[in-house]
Amino acid sequence: MSGLERRYRRLLRAYPKGPRRDELLDTLLAAAPPGRPRPTPAETLDLVRHGARARLGRPAGRWVVVTAVLVALTIGYAGAAFAARITWTAVPGYPTGARLAEITGTVFPGAPIDGYRSDDGLFLGISEQSFTEQLFLGRNEDFEYATYDFGPVGGNYVPGEYHRFTDEAVVRLERAGWTVHDVWPTGNTWIATGELDESGRAFWATRDGLSMEFEASTIINTDRKPPGTFYASATLTRLPPWYVTAAAAVGLLLGAIVGWLLTGWVSRHTERSTPGARAVSHTTAGLALIITLPQTVFGVVAMVAEPLATSPPFQPFWSLSLTYGYGCVLLGFVLSLIAVVTAALGARAAGDPVHETFS
Repeated sequence: MSGLERRYRRLLRAYPKGPRRDELLDTLLAAAPPGRPRPTPAETLDLVRHGARARLGRPAGRWVVVTAVLVALTIGYAGAAFAARITWTAVPGYPTGARLAEITGTVFPGAPIDGYRSDDGLFLGISEQSFTEQLFLGRNEDFEYATYDFGPVGGNYVPGEYHRFTDEAVVRLERAGWTVHDVWPTGNTWIATGELDESGRAFWATRDGLSMEFEASTIINTDRKPPGTFYASATLTRLPPWYVTAAAAVGLLLGAIVGWLLTGWVSRHTERSTPGARAVSHTTAGLALIITLPQTVFGVVAMVAEPLATSPPFQPFWSLSLTYGYGCVLLGFVLSLIAVVTAALGARAAGDPVHETFS
């Protein structure tokens, strides 16, 4: 077997199993100029494109292509969420000891620090739920990134004037290697004019995979604030590392491929199944798409926006699927499973031995 033939055979795996693969291979080898070592880029693109379409069956149908795209997007998003969550287990926790003291001392030099972690891990789930409860009910709506909040001991009060302290804190952080992205005024807004009644300052900074949000205010805890002081605190949050983003992208691609192949498998088998099985399979698959597609679109948009964020992160892009949208995820999975099983059983009932696989 020549190198060209081996490469053609690998490309022809884009087509479903059957005699079509051998027919195309013979045609391609006969048409190839002598001495060609590999398929041309145009041939590669055409074979993959037409092979992907051939896997869907129903050559005259257009809706099967639309359905395949939506299923690929939905399963791709599930793959991205799963890959990201697994990769997060390799992300380092929050700094401790001297590393943490360096950060807190840069923001509040010379002040004893009172710090609080919202959770021991990198994600916060206030309610204690067993694995069974999480499996059937999902997470509660409080699921988000865990944080480390810190400020001066004794209520987070700092002597002096907040404008000057904020400016000096920005300078100290930048000298320590932090990137300060923005500094903005804070306070209440006058209802009549819409103008801001400034009573504090805030900024956002990043370094070494950490996000820091700082706030200084003269109107927080005013009933307990000592004279000549203002309230100030900072919050650390872990940023999604590049390898979490990369894992999510790979999971999206692999999941999309599985979704396309699965749609093609069901489509080709329902072409030959009994009318009743075809109706059940199509109905359950359609319902699964309807209830999962909204959060899929939201999740994919959030996934793309996550590494481009211009503000401190709050929740991972897949958090909705574990909280408010978890019921849709679970029901969608059950309906999809029914669609696949019905397609397989219906094809057998119609006399088709169903020897095909995804390959």
